[in-house]
Amino acid sequence: MPPGDLFPRDWLVPGERHDELGILKTGKESEVYLVARSGGGRTCLLAEKRFRARDRRLFRDDYLYRGVWGEGPKREHRAMKRNTRFGHEFAQRMWIWNEWHTLTRMYEAGVTVPPPVDILDGGYRMAFIGDGDRAAPRLVETELGVDEAAHAWRALLDDVARMVDADIVHGDLSAYNVLWWHRRPVIIDFSQSVDVVTHPAAGMLVERDLRALAGYFTRRGVAVDVPDALRAVGADARRFTRQLS
Repeated sequence: MPPGDLFPRDWLVPGERHDELGILKTGKESEVYLVARSGGGRTCLLAEKRFRARDRRLFRDDYLYRGVWGEGPKREHRAMKRNTRFGHEFAQRMWIWNEWHTLTRMYEAGVTVPPPVDILDGGYRMAFIGDGDRAAPRLVETELGVDEAAHAWRALLDDVARMVDADIVHGDLSAYNVLWWHRRPVIIDFSQSVDVVTHPAAGMLVERDLRALAGYFTRRGVAVDVPDALRAVGADARRFTRQLS
């Protein structure tokens, strides 16, 4: 099922007022805040992801994920290699743009992700996944029965197949980066996504994503075969620039 059926058609309020309600998550490179958007007598809740400056991140080993998209024009590429302040600023802008662009591409491809809302100078806004002001739990925090876990595994394989078909690899997919909401897995955190066509490590990353997910579902009694899963999502050597193991 596409992600659009998780939200009413008119869920997004066309308002200009945004009130910060609190922090939802603190990560290595960003923080996510709960924001109320108001207008026309209505309010909706958004998640606003704000990126830390690159020199204040706990996660800085981003070369594998920057790959081709991080090179930029010659001047910017040279500045990033030299680790100058200008290079850091350019890499920061590219990192934010890449994540926003990936979220938008995934949503348009029918992947179950939070609907994108606005891109900002230091981050972006997306739909809040939760009930009331309570965020949906991560999959790793959820104890699913065998049948429900099997349903979630199939749903995630469908979403990974949609990503591969759209030439996207998540790059850090695991039970920590999936929310469980209304009996549906919702994929989040796209900072480390890469392009299937241009990134030389795409094949390795999609296999790593599936193996990370498989560990969670195997522990819950689901019979998982990673090579079969790779074939099911269309991740074969013809699709990627590097052979899968």
